[in-house]
Amino acid sequence: MNFEWDTVSRDAVFIIGAGQFGSRAARILSERDSQVFIVDLNAERLSLLRTLPVRSIVYDGVRFLVENFAEFQENSLIVPSVPLHLAFEWLRLSLQGTRKIVKTAVPVEAANRLPHHWPASEGSLLVSYADFACPDNCPEPEFCTVTGEERNVPLYEILRNLTHPEFHTYAIRSRQLAPGLGGYLVKDLQEMSDKVLHHEKGPFFLGTACKCHGILTAFKLE
Repeated sequence: MNFEWDTVSRDAVFIIGAGQFGSRAARILSERDSQVFIVDLNAERLSLLRTLPVRSIVYDGVRFLVENFAEFQENSLIVPSVPLHLAFEWLRLSLQGTRKIVKTAVPVEAANRLPHHWPASEGSLLVSYADFACPDNCPEPEFCTVTGEERNVPLYEILRNLTHPEFHTYAIRSRQLAPGLGGYLVKDLQEMSDKVLHHEKGPFFLGTACKCHGILTAFKLE
């Protein structure tokens, strides 16, 4: 694809997905000084954001990350706003042709040690401290704004500490950019990939989470 990377700033933000969450992210982040790009294969969705000072890229979001990863600045921000585990899909596709990744089910014994969880449509496991719809503007406080319960151990730490025989575990922290909106750095993806490839084989847990919500994928590296 034709994309002028020399015009992209070091702290640019890339929103992957222009659905409900991606559109909200675009509206919020476009009010800041950083460059904001939003990637979606659906041109009609992107057209709804044409009044915002964001640059739209009509392309598959995962493939955009994979095909252009060498061009990204390590401190550029990625805001995952697609109905899949973006970090896992990026890893799977980026290793295609060199290593094979096979997604597996999260073992029941491991899942039972997590807070509320349920299957995602693409085979991962959604994990959350909440069994209700959180307010869009939640600031990730120490005490839940709905129940008043203390969140003394953030969910990304729970995922990082998840153990199961023979499994290697990695979790990327999604940092809050605004209430109800999070993302991670490009270098977080690279560091995760390096750690996975450090192992010859094995089953793996890969998680992405903020303090209260996340997604977990189990897979084998062949």
